[in-house]
Amino acid sequence: MNPTRNSIRLLTLDAFGTLYAPKESIGSQYVNVSCRHGLHAIQQDPAEVEEKFREAFKAESKKHPNYGKAIGMNASEWWANVIRSTLIPFLKPSTSLPQGLVPDLLNRFSSSRGYNLHADVLPFFRELRKARTCPDSDDSLSSLRVGIISNSDDRVSSILSSLGLRVGPRRYGMSSESWDLGQGRDDIDFIALSYDVGVEKPDRKIFDAARELGAMGSDLEPGECLHVGDDPVKDVQAAEAAGWKSLKVDRAREKGNHLSKHGNLGVEDLMELMSILRMG
Repeated sequence: MNPTRNSIRLLTLDAFGTLYAPKESIGSQYVNVSCRHGLHAIQQDPAEVEEKFREAFKAESKKHPNYGKAIGMNASEWWANVIRSTLIPFLKPSTSLPQGLVPDLLNRFSSSRGYNLHADVLPFFRELRKARTCPDSDDSLSSLRVGIISNSDDRVSSILSSLGLRVGPRRYGMSSESWDLGQGRDDIDFIALSYDVGVEKPDRKIFDAARELGAMGSDLEPGECLHVGDDPVKDVQAAEAAGWKSLKVDRAREKGNHLSKHGNLGVEDLMELMSILRMG
């Protein structure tokens, strides 16, 4: 599908991987934070810690899907279980985790302490903000609505805000009376989380939920929506299966190679996306 400015009324982006990524590997950050808390017993190869993290994440996801929301578990409790399951196997007998370690890691991975934006993200949103708040400009993007679709819990908003983006409070499940999508006052008008919707990408229900958030009660057709992400299945193919337009962000691709291996249009970075949005 060929996304052009004139046909797009809603733009959504994936969050993790597309907009931000860990500052260092998760294993390295777990080891470093553990050492700062005096837990020098954990001096493993960060790759081993990261592998244990992946095992713990997978096990907790199977035991308590969708961050345990269905049983009343909040995301912090869920992640605390993952942290303990990751680190405890590396402890020496009779050693316990320091009291402040789990909260420190929880706070770290809820903010800019644990993540960096990709270099093109802030310039992209600065340009988009300028276009959306200047109705008389040639860009004519003032009516574009912008959202996030993420297979994640409710930390996404705090992470993006701490990284310098203006994030509106609107989420799936909120009363429509509070849906006040402004004229680009926020960089991101709303967030559709798997935690709130109850399903993850590639399920089309999360795309339908995002379209509902972006429509604000007006008519918004799937073909007027564009989703941008870095996963060829969960982002690109899933969006197209929902009737949306899609673009894959592939920062490692060769310049000029605009097609992914699945034949979908791709961009090298978000500034290239900005050029597409401006196309007449």
